[in-house]
Amino acid sequence: MKVAIYQPSRNLGLEDNFGRMIDFINSKRAHLYVFPELYLTGYLIRDDLYLKALTRSDERFDIISKMMREKRSNVIFGFPEKENGFLYNSAMAIDEKGDIHVYRKMRLPNFGPFEEMIYFKPGNETVTFDTSHGRIGIEICYDIFFPFITQELAMKGSEYIVNISASPVTSRALFEMLIPVRAVENSVFFIYNNWAGTQRNIVFWGGSTIVSPRGAILKKAQYIREEIVEQDLNEDEIRIARTFRPVLRDL
Repeated sequence: MKVAIYQPSRNLGLEDNFGRMIDFINSKRAHLYVFPELYLTGYLIRDDLYLKALTRSDERFDIISKMMREKRSNVIFGFPEKENGFLYNSAMAIDEKGDIHVYRKMRLPNFGPFEEMIYFKPGNETVTFDTSHGRIGIEICYDIFFPFITQELAMKGSEYIVNISASPVTSRALFEMLIPVRAVENSVFFIYNNWAGTQRNIVFWGGSTIVSPRGAILKKAQYIREEIVEQDLNEDEIRIARTFRPVLRDL
């Protein structure tokens, strides 16, 4: 599987962020494109969430769905979702058939600089989807601190876990510790994409990372700055890891 991660350093606003996503997908050949948490609007827009949140039936997503069918690719990106009067911090996955899957963040941080429980309702179920290269499970940022979420995704058959994030520099050491741990304990490729740069009063550390099922860091983006990360993933590594360290079997 060829993965292409876009680690942005600037929030350009909804329409321009969407256009930037289209341009990036058109400029790269990949099986999976990944953008960070709340990518379409930016992370720290506060009350503007009520104005800029999107339904999953928004016509913009039809454009991406058509692109994925034509390219036979998959994409994951963050957006604020609205439904029945509630807002969710959501990740949309559009698969190579053009089908849409939406994961709603289950664990919402509400401490330090984070205000997510003020705006969002938590999700209540994990989400996976199938591709021609294997099954992908989705997480959002703080979910990584709750090992049962990654474990459930793996038990559902995920071979790749994608965590889209908006993590500030104060959290960097903890994320860098947990990313390889989640990969190893579930024998999965762990694909982490984080915002970089400054939004309002928070600096996001970037450092988007791809880790193998045995904990090797295959690619890592630089800190703070915008960067593109591309990596070919060998599915045989999953089989090897699960054969010689059968953690999932022993669960």
